[in-house]
Amino acid sequence: MRWMWIIPGLLMALAAIGLIGVWGRRFRRPAKGEVSLMAAVKRVSAAGADRVPVTFVARGQEIALTVPEHLARQLFPGQRGVLTYSGSDFIYFVPREELFTDDGPEGLLQVS
Repeated sequence: MRWMWIIPGLLMALAAIGLIGVWGRRFRRPAKGEVSLMAAVKRVSAAGADRVPVTFVARGQEIALTVPEHLARQLFPGQRGVLTYSGSDFIYFVPREELFTDDGPEGLLQVS
């Protein structure tokens, strides 16, 4: 008679473990395929349109993205920073100087 309680209890426990595993895997995926890399600006094309073609170099590969004009005006060749993009869509670029602020004698304080 005990087996009538043991078997359903084990099945429910296994189902709960499986659901927890599936739920946990869902949150470990990167958000929308976004990629963040240390990159350098190689080329900024002439401004004049709403979006400007900019070429970045990351891990020895060139990445060509179109950047909004107001952001492209702040970029210059050789500038290094963290580039975040998804596929061929530019998300943001944080120049290396803005990653840290000088906190006086205590050294550098990370702000991002």
